[in-house]
Amino acid sequence: MKKLILALFLFISSVVYAQQASTEQWRPNFHFSPAKNWTNDPNGLLYHDGEWHLFYQHNPFENKWGHMSWGHAVSKDLVNWEHLPVAIPEDSVWIFSGGVVVDKNNTSGFGANSFVAIYTADYHGKKENQHLAYSTDKGRTWTKFEGNPVIPAPQPSGKAMKDFRDPNMFWHEPTKQWVMVVVLPLEYKAQFYGSKNLKDWTLLSEFGKQGDLRKMWECPSLIELPIEGEQGTRWVLMLSSNGPHQDFIGMQYFVGNFDGKTFTNENPADTKLYVDYGKDFYAAIPFSNAPKKSMLGWMASWNYTDALPTFPWKGQMSIPREISLKRTREGLRLLQKPAEEVLKAKNWHGVVQMEEMSIEEDNGMMWRNQAGSYMIDVEFELAGAREVGVKVMKNAANNQETLIGYQKDSEQLYINRINSGKVIAPNFSSMDASPMKIARGTVRLLIFVDQSSIEVFGNDGEAVITSLIFPEGDNGNWQLFSRDGRAKVTKLKVWEWQKD
Repeated sequence: MKKLILALFLFISSVVYAQQASTEQWRPNFHFSPAKNWTNDPNGLLYHDGEWHLFYQHNPFENKWGHMSWGHAVSKDLVNWEHLPVAIPEDSVWIFSGGVVVDKNNTSGFGANSFVAIYTADYHGKKENQHLAYSTDKGRTWTKFEGNPVIPAPQPSGKAMKDFRDPNMFWHEPTKQWVMVVVLPLEYKAQFYGSKNLKDWTLLSEFGKQGDLRKMWECPSLIELPIEGEQGTRWVLMLSSNGPHQDFIGMQYFVGNFDGKTFTNENPADTKLYVDYGKDFYAAIPFSNAPKKSMLGWMASWNYTDALPTFPWKGQMSIPREISLKRTREGLRLLQKPAEEVLKAKNWHGVVQMEEMSIEEDNGMMWRNQAGSYMIDVEFELAGAREVGVKVMKNAANNQETLIGYQKDSEQLYINRINSGKVIAPNFSSMDASPMKIARGTVRLLIFVDQSSIEVFGNDGEAVITSLIFPEGDNGNWQLFSRDGRAKVTKLKVWEWQKD
């Protein structure tokens, strides 16, 4: 009887596994995903000695959240990633989000060019302190600091606060010190600490209770960015959880100045600025020690992560984005563009190039791609149309398609995934829009489709929307469209991603 039960169990398990193992059609080609098991926030992004390092929240044992540790991957080109063993495993604490810096001058005493990670040690939901670990072999092996915690949770009323997390550090040259930003999530406060050696930290100042205060603050970063077409710079403080969509997570940012001690917001306190207007871009942080200002984020939403239908992995990252500021009538705003390494990857192969083509309603030419991963660079002149765009991942048999477009009257860029394929949760189907003003009736869209995700950059990165989709069946078609009039496609280029 026991043998029969065991055989039945193994049979059922094999059937379930076979069903799960069939989802490789949704694994991205030019976005990072772990070989297997769960991932969420990117951690400790940095560049050193020709390698880009991606650490990330990871469950080494299961395809669901738990056993939080730091996974690790490296890349020479920000496109092709080598999976490495778990960098910092859980022990008596969970290893939550944090940052990594290269200690070039051995301020810590761990060795010149050592990697120093500071991360949130979560005591299984009871409290959170900031711990340190270091590596002397380019991140391949790590030693946890004997003097942990380097920053214990604040005790404003004599009892340690439960939520205190997500440190991110950088070297501030004018004041010759390391600066850390970390958050008190439920108090909507970012705290700034200073240190000469990465081990002993002093509270410098706090910034808080400005911008969007609906949910919580977490995953902070502070970075100095150039202003397009100007000589000056500004500091940008980015925070996760609050986004443009009610009841969904997202990211906001503040623009201002930092003097080595205090961050000052240059906008009115109630100004709300959002990084991405999709529902699947979260916890992005910049690369440390990098030759350019760039970042990447986690592509998912806590609202439905448990329902993500992928196996043997769950979760992926956005493409790296180069970031700067642009002056607008409303003030300085974040500009995001795909990293040059992504645009110039050798796997892209041109399949379409056209100019000066009229489209009207749904009569635009339909193309068929062999690959499920492609890039579309298209420029429209609205002319008489009130709406223009591209339908991707089309399956005519079941009316499946995802629409990416621009609406003239509302001045909005949007992604419509209502009929995009598999609906993984009741709140998954949506049409998500970003404000985007255009000049002289010209709309430019740079669209990245990668099996189960879409990132669209409007007007050279002024507006960005990120969305997951799970297309089913024969979805190789895509099509240009207009609404309420004829439009002109002035330029169109399309590249397919071909695997090595």
